[in-house]
Formats: sequence, structure tokens, C-alpha cells
Amino acid sequence: MDNEEVITLTIGGAQIKPIITLPSSSTILQLKRMIMERIGVQVERQHLLYYKILLEDNNIINHYIHEATAEVCLSVDLFMDERIINITVSNENFNLQLTVNKADKVIDLKNKIGDVFAFPAMGIDLWHMDRKMENYEMLSKYYLNEGSVVKMTRVDCDS
Repeated sequence: MDNEEVITLTIGGAQIKPIITLPSSSTILQLKRMIMERIGVQVERQHLLYYKILLEDNNIINHYIHEATAEVCLSVDLFMDERIINITVSNENFNLQLTVNKADKVIDLKNKIGDVFAFPAMGIDLWHMDRKMENYEMLSKYYLNEGSVVKMTRVDCDS
């Protein structure tokens, strides 16, 4: 095992793109488990594609990919009963519990926060998994799940 080949995969398909390094002899299911550990998306909701080919759980990675680095696309099932989630928005002064719809846009979440604290949505930056959230992306693109924490910072609207 000391000379086992490893592969570094970028997991694309959303705004957050984790990078995972593992033995190329690992199964797709093992890769999905690592993705679940990294971003919290359950294995059964994940579909991985490489050049539009659906990667099957029991096959090994090097059955599909022969390069040392590659990008695979992650598609996530969004079940209707899991669209509404409770998250925490936090900064150094508070933790705010909110119920959101994963299909809402980031600007909708900013407006909710702005309504609570009476400041403009454009004066808010939101971050999840160290990634700044863009106004017109759906919340699901940031892998928000039940109990996720979104960091909030205030920005100067006049600049």
C-alpha cells in the first residue's frame, strides 16, 4: 500500500467545491461517504457524474478516471419534505434561528435577516463553509442542511 496511486477530485456542481484526495482504488461509495463528511449531503441523495457518465457506487474510481486530478459533478436530490430547514445565522454578537426554503435565493435570506434587525439586505454578507454566498444563487447551491450555520458580516452599503 506504500505506492498506492491517489487521485485528487474536485467535487463540482454547486458554489462550494470541496477537494478530496483518496486512493484511486476506492469505490464511488467510499467517495460519497467522504463527500457526506465534508459537506453533509447524505450518500443516498448524491449522484456523481464524470463526463456525463453516472458513477456507480460499487465501481472503483479508476474504472472511470485515469488522471491524477479530475473534477466530478455532484447532483443532489432535493426532496420536497426536506426543502424547509432550520438554520442558524451567526456573527460575534448573536445567533439567529431561522426557517428557510432551500429553493429560496440568498437575497431572500438576507431580506429575512434585514427585516429582523431593521437594516438593508445589501448591508449583509453571508458565508457558508468559508464561501461567500452570492445574492441570486439558490440556498441549495451552498449545501445548507438542517442545523447548518451561516456566518453573517455587516458591510458598508455606501462604498
